[in-house]
Order: sequence, then structure tokens, then C-alpha cells
Amino acid sequence: MSRPPSTDGVLRPPGNRHALRLLAAPVLAFALVAASFVVPKVTADPFLLSFVPTIVVSLLATLHVWLLLRVNLLSFASPAFMAVGGYTLALAATHLTTNAVALLALCFLVPAALALPLGALLLRLRGTYFALVTFVLAQVVVLIVVIADKPLGGTSGISGIPPATLGAETLGAGGPLLRFSAIVGLAGVAVAGVVTLRWRRHFAAIDENEPLAASLGLRPWAYKTASFVTAAGVAGLAGLVLVNQLGNAHPDSFSPFSAVNHVAAAVLGGVSILGPVIGAVVLSWLVHAFASQAEYSQLLLGATLILVVLYAKGGITGTVQRGFGLLVAGRAGAKSAPESTAETDARRAENLDAARDGDGATTLDAPDPSAEPILVVTELSRRFGGVAAVDGVSFSLRAGEVLGVIGPNGAGKTTLINMVSGHFPPSGGRVELDGGSLTGAPAHTMSRHGIARSYQQTSVFASVSVRENLARAKAFSPRWIDEAELAELLAATGLAGRLDDRAGDLPYGLQKLLGLLLPIATRPRVLLLDEPAAGLERAERVRIDELVDWVVRRGCAVLLVEHDMDLVRRICPRVIVMDTGKPLAEGVPADVFTDPRVITAYLGVADSDELADEDNTLAVATLEDNHG
Repeated sequence: MSRPPSTDGVLRPPGNRHALRLLAAPVLAFALVAASFVVPKVTADPFLLSFVPTIVVSLLATLHVWLLLRVNLLSFASPAFMAVGGYTLALAATHLTTNAVALLALCFLVPAALALPLGALLLRLRGTYFALVTFVLAQVVVLIVVIADKPLGGTSGISGIPPATLGAETLGAGGPLLRFSAIVGLAGVAVAGVVTLRWRRHFAAIDENEPLAASLGLRPWAYKTASFVTAAGVAGLAGLVLVNQLGNAHPDSFSPFSAVNHVAAAVLGGVSILGPVIGAVVLSWLVHAFASQAEYSQLLLGATLILVVLYAKGGITGTVQRGFGLLVAGRAGAKSAPESTAETDARRAENLDAARDGDGATTLDAPDPSAEPILVVTELSRRFGGVAAVDGVSFSLRAGEVLGVIGPNGAGKTTLINMVSGHFPPSGGRVELDGGSLTGAPAHTMSRHGIARSYQQTSVFASVSVRENLARAKAFSPRWIDEAELAELLAATGLAGRLDDRAGDLPYGLQKLLGLLLPIATRPRVLLLDEPAAGLERAERVRIDELVDWVVRRGCAVLLVEHDMDLVRRICPRVIVMDTGKPLAEGVPADVFTDPRVITAYLGVADSDELADEDNTLAVATLEDNHG
């Protein structure tokens, strides 16, 4: 079977915009290593000889925080994994070997291995809860060290630790210590750089819009685990450098409160991989400059952080990158405005009006009723405490079928989509695709099986271009359309001339259409649309018809939740009405819209029989007026 044409040409941005950014941190880290060879030859100043190891410890601890910030997790666990790495060095150097390469490997792998089971527990948490638990973890590790008196020395720690060696050279003081510390720092930067660059899109998507990334097929937990394990290993290297420099491992060296400085350095440095290097240097300088007056260093650091948070979001490197981007944009000159789509949209609307049946009935044919359904939902329910948001909803969808779901606000329509798409586990019932159960499967699993969704509000990766939005979706999904199909969809959404525009700068309507394009481009078998026309102008709503027609012609089943009764009437041969979480009526739109029970649900009146008998048009107009 021949492969479809590649879309790489459309999705590849002009030029390599990341080359300078990717090289900056390794170059600076390499310069640190070079300095470690030069400094001992030109000076014997104890301050300078101790400054490089101090910077490296701060750098590696800051990298721990930075790696987890990339996946939208704030960690205060750096002292915990530093302690694991430091005490691993103490025990290994005392009882096993002092070989520097072996110690480096052990001090990375032991904390990383410990992070695997911890991640299985901690990564279920988010936001403040994750941050608090990691801070508690740092305290627990110190308590374990204090309690474990025999192997770890308790409150006295372990002293007299032999320094690392490489051949006949001892790496515990002077120039050898500098070189060893700098090389360990370079190794930490290299590991963090490889991980973040390998999964740059994945980490950025989780950080910016995790639900959207999951609905496109990305497995957030897997990448968070990779980040957590790597961050633990890098922090372990910080413990290696610290204990090797001090010659002892003591609980006080791994105070949980030192994590605050590591977080501060990560925030100060910023989002680029160069950020931890800059943050660590600034933090180390402050500590040394105000060694005799520590309160002043903390005061200055706090004031600097306040300014960064208020006026330089993204830290030092983020601010420099934005300034450089503005400079480049200014030199390039004003970008020509994209061609207006207003006339095209107007023509689309006119053509749609001309193509409609006289009674406004659906323009899409119903699928073959003898065909087997691909999606079967049975008695699906979801309870929040004692409230049933969805209660006993059942339906099936065949390939190429469009099923509309309508109902008053709060009827449970979006909750239904959230369950079928894997964003909420159901409290009861079943979701089956091709006869196999997907009940309770997470969003990324649903997506990889072919169930895609859109969102009621605009949901895109707002900080990057339209092109990068598509590139991320392609990277996450196991299925993708070919280049000709992508060109068709870009034209149908009006985004063909906006590929290099930042998604967050697009007009609302184009953002909404981009939010539809992303799941459609993954070539789904079932497409769940949650109010796709909400907030769109009438001319823009016409594009929804074209997109639905496009996927239906390719055999995709569509579940449409919508407030626009005109759109529902046009494209849905079958409609389900929900009220208070339960199915109320089902049938063709003309019958459903005049059902007395449906009108009662919308209007809350008891004499709906009389209203429904007066005129079908009046009933439909009543629904439209009370549904939006």
C-alpha cells in the first residue's frame, strides 16, 4: 500500500529559528569547562577555585526545577534527590570505588531509579498539590537520613569521604576539582538538553494546553515521567559535586528550604535551556557577594524575582528572545496583510442558501441503516457527588453519520462529550468502538483509536504559529492527512494564508476554525464537535458545513453538540435532545423541534401542546431564541 504524500513541506517553517537557541547552553557550559582548566593556571585564589563547583551545584539543582517546569510542574524536590545522589557518592566512595566515571553513573542512576515509583504516585497530582508534596518529600528524605544512623550517619552525617579519582589523579581540590565539577555540570546540561530537544514539542504542548495535547494523541503522563526521572538524575549529580567538594555528607547540606533558591534561579533564568545557566550564575554570585550578610542577598533576589514576574515573564532569556524577535520582525518590515476572506465567506453563504431545500431540511444523506455502527454508547452516566450530570444516555453512530445533540444549558451535553473522548471517566455505562470497549480510557487512548474532539471554547496552542500547531498535532497523532487534503482544509478554514501567524493573534473566528482543523487533520473515525459554531459570524458558520461534509465524505462519524438550530437542521439527519442529563427525545429534526416535551424543556411552560400545534416554524424559532 502506497503512503500518502507527506505534509512536511507545509509544516516545516522557513529557516532554522531554533539553531542559535539550541547551541547557546552547550557553548556556555563548554566555556565553563574550559574556564576550569584555565583558572587554576592563572590564580590560586580560594574564592575562584570554589566558585565553579558552587555554580555547578546551583546549575544542576536549577536544571531539576527547569525540567519539570517544562511540563507545567513546580518541584521543590531538588534537595531530596541531591541528598540521594550525595549519600550514594558517600557510600560508594567509602565501600565500593572512587572511580569518577562509576560515581557519576551511580549518582545519576540511583535517584533516577527512585523517581520511577515516586513518579507513579506524585504525577497524579497537579499544580499546588504537586508542589506541596514535593516539598514534603524533601523533608521526608532528610528525616530518613537522620533516622538511619548506622548506614547514613544520622545527624552527624558521613565524614572522611575519599574524593573521586580518575586514574592516578585525585579530583578533590584545586584544578582537578574544578575540572571534574565543570565536566559533571556539562554532562547534566547535555542530558537535560537532549531530553528537552528530543521532545520539545511534547513538553511545550503539555505546558501550554495539556487537554488539547491529550485529545490529539499525546500521552502526558509518559512525558511527565521522562521529565521527572531525568530531573531526579540531574539533581543527583548536584549532590555528587557538593559532597565531593565538601568531603562529607551531612543532612544540613540538603535543607528542604534550599529548593526555594533553586526555584528562584529557574524563574529568573527563564524558559530557554540557557536559563538555568544564567539563573545559577546570578544566584551563586549573590550568595558569594553577600556571604557575610545573607539577608541582603535574599532581599535582592526577592526584589529581582518580583520584577521578573511582573515585567519580564519568561525570565531573562525569555525577555531577550522576545526582544530579538521584535528586532527581526522590525527589520523584515511590515508583513503584508492576508487576503480578506469576507467576500469568499459571503459567496459561501449565498451558495449554501441556494443549495438548501425549500423547508431547510438537512443537506446530508443518512448512512445505510443496515451498516454496523462503529461507535456504541450504552447507558452512559456521570455523577458529581449526588448530582447526575449525565444519566443513562445511549446512542450509536455509523460511518458517515452525523448525530446532533441539543438541549438547554446544563443538560449534560459537554459532559457527554468529555466522557466519550476520555476526559472524564464515566460513573456507569459503556463506550465501544468497533465492538471493543474503551470505557474509561484516557483521552490520548481515545484519540489513538480514532475518537477526536473539538472544544466549546477556543482551544489552540496560542503562543506558536498556525504551522507549529499543525506540526504538534502531527507529532502526537498516529494518523495524519496527506498534503493535498491539508491544503483543502486550510482553504476551507481560511487559514491558508495565515500559517506563520501566531495562533493567539488570530481573530476569534479563525482561532475557532483552527481548533476544528487540528482534530480533523488527525483523520479521525469519530469526530465529537462541542458547539463549533459558538461565537462565529454567519459567514464563518458556513465553513462548519464544509468541514463536516469533508469528514463525512471520508467515512467519519460526527457527534455534533450545538446551539445553532439552523446548523443542526442542515447537517443532522438525526437529533437527540437532552434535559437534566437524560435523553428526552430522538428523531429527525422536524419531529424533534415540534415535540411538546422538547418545547417544555426549553421554555419551562406547561401548555407546550398548544404552542407546538400552532406552527412548525414558530416552534423552531422558539427553540432558536431560547437555545443560544
